[in-house]
Amino acid sequence: MLPKRLQLRTFPGHFYQNRAIIPLMEHLHLKHVPYRDKITCESIFLQIFSFGGYCSGEIVDPDQPIDIHMLDTNTYRWMFVKAHGCEADADNRMEEDDMEPLRSLPYQRYGHTVCAYRGRAYLWGGRNDDYGASSTLHEFDPVLLRWRIVPVEGRVPPARDGHSAVVVGDRMFLFGGFEEDLQRFSQETYVFDFLTNRWSEFNTTGQPPLWRDFHTAVAIDSKMYIFGGRSDHTGQFHSTRDMYDERLKALNLRTGEWSDPICNGTGPTGRRSHSAWTYGGKMYIFGGYLGTQNMHYDDLFSFDPQTNHWEKIKTSGPMPSPRRRQCTVVVGSRVFLFGGTMPVKNSSGTPSGLADLADLYVLDYAPSLKHLAAGVVLRNNYHKTYANYIPHDLNRELWAMTTPNAISTPLTQRHDATG
Repeated sequence: MLPKRLQLRTFPGHFYQNRAIIPLMEHLHLKHVPYRDKITCESIFLQIFSFGGYCSGEIVDPDQPIDIHMLDTNTYRWMFVKAHGCEADADNRMEEDDMEPLRSLPYQRYGHTVCAYRGRAYLWGGRNDDYGASSTLHEFDPVLLRWRIVPVEGRVPPARDGHSAVVVGDRMFLFGGFEEDLQRFSQETYVFDFLTNRWSEFNTTGQPPLWRDFHTAVAIDSKMYIFGGRSDHTGQFHSTRDMYDERLKALNLRTGEWSDPICNGTGPTGRRSHSAWTYGGKMYIFGGYLGTQNMHYDDLFSFDPQTNHWEKIKTSGPMPSPRRRQCTVVVGSRVFLFGGTMPVKNSSGTPSGLADLADLYVLDYAPSLKHLAAGVVLRNNYHKTYANYIPHDLNRELWAMTTPNAISTPLTQRHDATG
């Protein structure tokens, strides 16, 4: 019989979720998950879809469409998704498009955004070195596995990458980024109405955030919060004199007014290519890169808009390594974090480049007793020592949390410092 201290029992629901519990961070030792940075992800139907990004040493055919991977959040299995496209005719009727697939399938890219709306994913912007930046809006149907170009009207935002996008109600709000044609940082806000398929520039008042790219935006209630990103001392044009603003900006999406929350507590320093998400009415910030100090971060902060209070968060379990360009997605009470790049040091301890990451971490705000016990079992390798004593269904779950996927190329190192 399994020793009493190792017995696992399943309890219905999160029976203590209203108590003050430190969030649990789990590192799932799954090798060969997608090696990607500057990746964009979205959760649809409890599944996480990742779109594009890039990894070192990978030879990318610019005529190939953007790649898609899907993570089953119950089994922790990654799968490659093969999508097809369709094209609108003169009457906007959608037909299968076999002759010119790239007309409806977005090309491989990075620095784009993907937002979910009514069970579908909407991809906008981003760039690659062959085709440059895009201003076409693409819609992905996760049931039919089909792309289509959304026919739009109005004032389409100039093509760019490194922007942010959030969906509130029936509208998608887009801010910032680096514009391709004018080679400038943006501080404008655009809005897309899903009901009318119409773009427009969102008229705002007050002082907007500095021109920037690779910042984050989240929506809480009727406000959009902008944090971080890379700006320039000269303003909207890039002179390589980077600056990093640590001030939080808020845009009232009803009135269009920008404001500067008077914050208290311990907040994050300025950074770019970090992650941001919301849970329980709060905003969370993780990781990122401060270029002026060549510093990568592995810290976690929360911001409460009710009190304007910043707090540095401690979690139980192992933290992800310092990194930037990672992806984070909230599914229920869990945050899935994967990918990105981390600094590599040479034998003398001096940073010598960046390495792509293919690890997976899960931050659980309301861990069940079952998940807490599973964490203890995995950390102590009890799933190997006492495998014959663990119930079959639990063994299966432990297997899923530790068995490598098989869809990625080996880890490689590079020496770029952009994004």
